[in-house]
Amino acid sequence: MKDYSFVDVQSCNMCGASLNDARVLGTRLSTSQGYKPRTKKGIAITVCRCGGCGLIFAAPMPMPRSLDDHYGIPPETYWKDHYFKPAPDYFGTQIDAAKALLGPREHLTALDIGAGVGKAMRAMRNAGFDVWGIEPSLTFHNKAIELGGLPAERLQCASVENATFAPRFFDFITFGAVLEHLYDPSASIAKALTWLKDDGIIHIEVPSSNYLMSKILNFYFRAVGTNYVTNISPMHSPYHLYEFTPTSFEVNGARIGYTVARHHIEVASIRHVPSMVKPLMRYVMDRQGSGMQLVVYLRAKSGTCSLEAV
Repeated sequence: MKDYSFVDVQSCNMCGASLNDARVLGTRLSTSQGYKPRTKKGIAITVCRCGGCGLIFAAPMPMPRSLDDHYGIPPETYWKDHYFKPAPDYFGTQIDAAKALLGPREHLTALDIGAGVGKAMRAMRNAGFDVWGIEPSLTFHNKAIELGGLPAERLQCASVENATFAPRFFDFITFGAVLEHLYDPSASIAKALTWLKDDGIIHIEVPSSNYLMSKILNFYFRAVGTNYVTNISPMHSPYHLYEFTPTSFEVNGARIGYTVARHHIEVASIRHVPSMVKPLMRYVMDRQGSGMQLVVYLRAKSGTCSLEAV
């Protein structure tokens, strides 16, 4: 049984809007709600959408006594088998976008925050970057070293808060599928900005709060007589704490010192519907920008990164 404390939320983490301006979407159970949610038991928490930027979050925020309760597990139980298989094009699109935004530079340096088992670090190294990483889970960190090719001294087993790097050291920093797991995403971005060179680029991939499948499933939960929603999963795998909008980053950037250089929505995988329906769903989500994943590239403003701004 995981041990949680529940922390009051007074304002939006990204834009600073008051909780009083947020809209309640419903409640989320501490377990998967499935197709028969009225038969499920657990702890329910309130899920809100910020009235300022559209960020989705829990209020109060459940926080485990130890992060090992969430991530102190064998990597094979967190990711599916295919994740560990070599993929020559893995992270290639993101690397190409980063290089295009950075322009011609010599000796590119990169940092992977939340490196997992090191797949993106290996891809960036193979693409010519001098690479470092951070991974707070000891089991994930050890697996990354075990898989080979990454010097142990280049991968810190630490949280963003506790990691240390020289100021203005990196050209490129990535939070690939990580920021939604962090309890203070704004402070995490601010910390990363202190390590980023002037005009450097931060890449972030997060769940979109405009995901069409979430809206359909939320309608279903209402139709079967519950107030449950499918947004976020702070107390069960994959332990998502937030869903974001482009506005979340635009407003946050004005607060702490970056601009959104590029963003787009990716449909990504489609679950919970018959296979014959997926092509139509993919078409609709592509046209509407209502896919699952928001991808943003942030450009540091020269001389503006400061933890005091958070």
